[in-house]
Amino acid sequence: MSPSGVIYHYMVSIEPTPVSLTEEQSIMGKIWDQLSKHFDGVFIVRSPGHVFTPRTPKDANTPFSVPADASTGYKGHTVTINFCESISADQVNSGKLGVAGCVFQHVVKRLAGQLMYQKVGRRYYDCSNTTEGKAQLMIFSSFYAGLQTLNSCGPLIQIDTLHRAAHKKNIIEYMTQSLERDSLQVDDPEVCAEWRRQCAGSTVVTLYNNRIYRIKEVDFNMSPQSSFRHFRREDQNIQDYSFQNFYRAYYQRDITEMRQPLLVAYSEKDTETVHLVPELCAFTGFNDDMRKDKSLMTEALKQTKVAPGDRLKGICDLAQNMGKSGKLEDDQPQKAAINQLMQDWRLTMSKTPQDVQAIQHETLWVTCGTKRYQIEEGNFQRWMRNGVGCPTRLDDWLFIYPESDVPVLDIWLRSLRDIARVAFQLVMADPTRIICTDQRNEIVPMLESRLTPKTQMVLLLTPQKDARKVYELFKQTTISRYPCVTQVVKSETIRKRQSIAAVLSRIVLQINAKFCGPLWHIDLESPMTSPLMTVPTMVIGIDVYQSFEGESVATYIGFAASLDTRCAEYFSTATLLDKQDVRGSMSEKIQEFLREAIVQFSRRNSKMLPEHYIVYRASVSEDQWPAIKQTEISAIEHLFSSLNQLDAVGQKYNPDLTFIAISKHTHMRFFAITSEAQKDNTKNPDPGTIIDDPLTSRSDAINFYLINQAACKGTANPTHYTVLHDTANLQPVALQSFTYRLSYLYFNMVGSVKMPAPAQYAKKIAHMIGTAVKTDPHKRLLCSFFYL
Repeated sequence: MSPSGVIYHYMVSIEPTPVSLTEEQSIMGKIWDQLSKHFDGVFIVRSPGHVFTPRTPKDANTPFSVPADASTGYKGHTVTINFCESISADQVNSGKLGVAGCVFQHVVKRLAGQLMYQKVGRRYYDCSNTTEGKAQLMIFSSFYAGLQTLNSCGPLIQIDTLHRAAHKKNIIEYMTQSLERDSLQVDDPEVCAEWRRQCAGSTVVTLYNNRIYRIKEVDFNMSPQSSFRHFRREDQNIQDYSFQNFYRAYYQRDITEMRQPLLVAYSEKDTETVHLVPELCAFTGFNDDMRKDKSLMTEALKQTKVAPGDRLKGICDLAQNMGKSGKLEDDQPQKAAINQLMQDWRLTMSKTPQDVQAIQHETLWVTCGTKRYQIEEGNFQRWMRNGVGCPTRLDDWLFIYPESDVPVLDIWLRSLRDIARVAFQLVMADPTRIICTDQRNEIVPMLESRLTPKTQMVLLLTPQKDARKVYELFKQTTISRYPCVTQVVKSETIRKRQSIAAVLSRIVLQINAKFCGPLWHIDLESPMTSPLMTVPTMVIGIDVYQSFEGESVATYIGFAASLDTRCAEYFSTATLLDKQDVRGSMSEKIQEFLREAIVQFSRRNSKMLPEHYIVYRASVSEDQWPAIKQTEISAIEHLFSSLNQLDAVGQKYNPDLTFIAISKHTHMRFFAITSEAQKDNTKNPDPGTIIDDPLTSRSDAINFYLINQAACKGTANPTHYTVLHDTANLQPVALQSFTYRLSYLYFNMVGSVKMPAPAQYAKKIAHMIGTAVKTDPHKRLLCSFFYL
């Protein structure tokens, strides 16, 4: 904001007081023209109760009368606009926006909107610039523009570009393949649940005009034969149309399947309802079908995983086009209006990205077996051939497979056992072999008859047909009823010839990890992490997973708590939360799980209790922070208080608690600029890059961005960490280093992951229980990684 700029803040007083926000908005809408004259046409209303303008009003405190509205039942009102404060350019540019932040949110929306992209959710899509790839692949370009509101610096516009792929296979074809049955049998609860799971929350593209929509829900009560009221612009008439006739008349598209439900999309206006026909839409993003086609994925990744230099250029080009200077008599009224908007509020926008300071974490070392190795570029795959930290031994295990796999079975099993023994010192005795061809009907009775308390593991080869349903039945039986560690391998996997050694190695490592055999170790105690881990410490991960069950959304909580000093052994569990009281249920379950975890910790550590709890709460957005503080943090503190009362020795149990919120999906992007001498001097930041700069961080809490992984393709995506509660008074450097080290301790990935291992384990078990098992895991399994 230029030095001459001022924002005048007024409070709105309405008598009698409106009963709802909707009523207030209706009242303000009725005096809009009068307000426009009052403030020379330049003002922003933020309900409830605020008006902002850069102009000094002609008459202060002028009352406006609003008559009663019989159609809505609203009474008559008197509206008074009272001056509150003036916000100077110095305050704005130093970040002291307060409620006036809505002015800049409005400006950012107008700047982005002038580019004439289609707005879907928080993103703007360029549907006119669709590129055609191989195999009917479509690539859409889009961007995000938002206001970065920080207390430490002035208003910042945050811009990110994105390219999304879409296959032209329509949604009905995809659903039929996903269900492996009649996908239009909508009276089947299982079919309906799968439709909701795949469609609700997804982004789709229409195949007749390339429009992008985000899906709210699936309407099983409507079909292409259902009718709607259509306003015809050509003759100004309203006519009833069936969806079938509408698409035939306007798009020359014949709908072939009348049993399909309709999709309800989020509309741009609250007064509109948007219904889409699945047969005429396709999902965007990568699905399982696309991932199987290597040539297709190669083509898609070339266009969607944009190199850092190209992405930065695209972002800068967008910034150049936003608010491009234009005169009022310009033949492009949209740009002229934006230019006038910036002039009215005395605003200018920088066209170059901001420089921020970053810290590069020191190189870490990993211990594999008895030797230590330096981690290179966030990965230590090549060192794993030298053995694992704690190899297990399988003496009694079952191997179940369909008859069609018999010809290739012996050589594959021999290769698996050889790699296990030679590369990882994992001894696998000859298994008990069981042929099971009709797995959907036979797998459960077979497990009931063959599983014994001595059975260590069941390895299942599953054919393509009914693979998902077989997987669910298998996991439900072995996780909730007859507890046993299991491993599922698709039949097509054992027939692969390329990279078979790497595939077998991953299977062996996963089997070993499931038996609580730590595969490797990272040093968590160092001068950089001090004083962390110098006292008995429990590190906890919490995450939630939502699935569609029937007509409602089911929320599952995943919980993982470390039991040893190396954060390599865990107590993990997950459960369904009460649909009627998700927050209250979350509070109860956290206390229940934490109490069980403390018991397990005490058993493992000579009856010692943790003196410090570090909680990583995943999948958190900023608007959820107050609710998390009130329920989850309060629940943990309440449990500590109850343990105080139960202490028989008379000593008070008063451990420290550090609670960190993780936001994995952020629009922030960072680019490392190398020496100017190089041709392409823009690259991804290296793994271990920590950004804790006033331009990106809040001043009211410890928070930082961390890039854990090396991005082989595309642009690195940082993870944002915010400390919501800390009684240990940790220094940011210690927490940053500790968090980075934990990202290497997820035993399903030979390298770093985007979140600390406890949070990743919580995410994994919540997803497993929420998608396949649907019931609580057996207590015998809770101290193993059965869910990997």
